[in-house]
Amino acid sequence: MKSRFRKRTARAVVLGLVALAVAVGGATAGLQAAQGDDVITACRHRSGYLLVPSSGKACKKADQTMTWNVKGPAGPGGPAGEAGPAGPQGETGAAGPKGETGPAGRAGPPGPAGPSGAIDSIESLNGVACKTADEAPGRVSVETEIDGAIVLSCEGGAPPPPPPSGKAKLVLNEIDYDQVGADSDGFVELYNAGAAAADLTGYVLVFVDGADGQEYMRKTLSGTLSAGAYLVISAEAQNGAPDGVALLNGEKELLDALSYEGPITAATIGAQTYNLVEGTALPASVADSNTAAGSLSRIPNGSDTNDAATDWAFTTTTTPGAANAAG
Repeated sequence: MKSRFRKRTARAVVLGLVALAVAVGGATAGLQAAQGDDVITACRHRSGYLLVPSSGKACKKADQTMTWNVKGPAGPGGPAGEAGPAGPQGETGAAGPKGETGPAGRAGPPGPAGPSGAIDSIESLNGVACKTADEAPGRVSVETEIDGAIVLSCEGGAPPPPPPSGKAKLVLNEIDYDQVGADSDGFVELYNAGAAAADLTGYVLVFVDGADGQEYMRKTLSGTLSAGAYLVISAEAQNGAPDGVALLNGEKELLDALSYEGPITAATIGAQTYNLVEGTALPASVADSNTAAGSLSRIPNGSDTNDAATDWAFTTTTTPGAANAAG
């Protein structure tokens, strides 16, 4: 009896395992369905078999419901691996909006004042570059009146070119000392009738009052005057009877002169006396006019025979800075 009982028990165990295998094999879909959330659910039959219910089924009341985890709890993290190689550089993004301008910084302390300038004489300003009222380039002209007053003006005109070789000859070529109505825009024109440029350094244009033979105004010249070129000097010369104008170089030599509306034979310029009449005096009837626009001019242009009555004439065509014209 004892021996038979053991055989039956052994056979039951074998049959149980086979039944479990069959149950598991036939319930694959149920097993998969019972594994949600990594938990397996099975039914333990009283015979000892474990049965996996189909999807949506529950264990019978007589069976024992059993569950277990598919995976155990996660272990601690391992050490970090080595950094991989850097990836390729990405494309440059669009520029962001411009930021607001920051507040201005504080101004620094002022620097030390420069040395004071000085000039040797007021005449040294003659020829200094300047700008006229209409912003044109010009040169400073210094005038010394007979009463000692000094007048500075900016005369327009580009600087003359450097002098070539040869000999210069400067003449007083045109003068407009009397205008219709109120006198304004008077001038004296110089002309270089020579073959070379003239250096005007130290040259002066002196205006003389014939009533007493004394100078009442002078214009200091500078720069150079090219051969065949003209130099127009702004000047409001007197229109008395007589009056005159003289051109002297740096050595106080009289280069040219004109006495108009009467002869001036003894003009005092500086400490010297000069005769402003060349040859025959210009007749008093040959004069500038306050009723007709015009000027006294050398006709033909630049002619100088050293005879005032021959060289000078009144013309109604003023030509400052250009060749004289009869008319």
